[in-house]
Amino acid sequence: MGEMHPDRDSYEMIWDKVIRKEIDNYQSSYVNCIELIPNVKEEIWKKYVSLNVYCKNNYMKSPEGKIDRHKVAACYMIAIAMLRPMRFVQKIDNKEVPLAINEMLAITVGLSLVRAFAIAAIKENDSINKEDADILVAKFEDGIKIPEGNLVNHGVYLENYANEIYFAASEGKISVLSLAHELYLLEVITRIS
Repeated sequence: MGEMHPDRDSYEMIWDKVIRKEIDNYQSSYVNCIELIPNVKEEIWKKYVSLNVYCKNNYMKSPEGKIDRHKVAACYMIAIAMLRPMRFVQKIDNKEVPLAINEMLAITVGLSLVRAFAIAAIKENDSINKEDADILVAKFEDGIKIPEGNLVNHGVYLENYANEIYFAASEGKISVLSLAHELYLLEVITRIS
């Protein structure tokens, strides 16, 4: 990432490698049923920047600094959840329409970013020897670990998480700090498993 934050070049990579790819996957699964909001790429960027700036101005000692990776990922997730960039415009034959499709997109983006940032932080940490760094990086090979089976009281963790984000955003009660904290804990679960 460059020196200026928020960094447009980083966003271009995130858009190309994660957001656009995931939107394309949804459009392939629901052919001719999903419409994107106008100027979707720019709208997500603008919302992300406003959330990033808000975070700096309200939660940091110095607004000139960078927010940590979990807050960056949370800002992207909230930008997507609030904008709801994908809209169903046609009924789907014989397929269940997920309630929280935009929130699932947000989660994919958030977890992808946390994974990439964690791997970069491990590789850049000079206090970790190469062997230990390789072991840590390998823990992220299959992505961020999420609770499964008997660790989830009811339902499927990712669906529950998507619904949580959907309702929190709908009620105007979604928090960068809370989401960042959840992402941090998911990273910790991945590191220690």
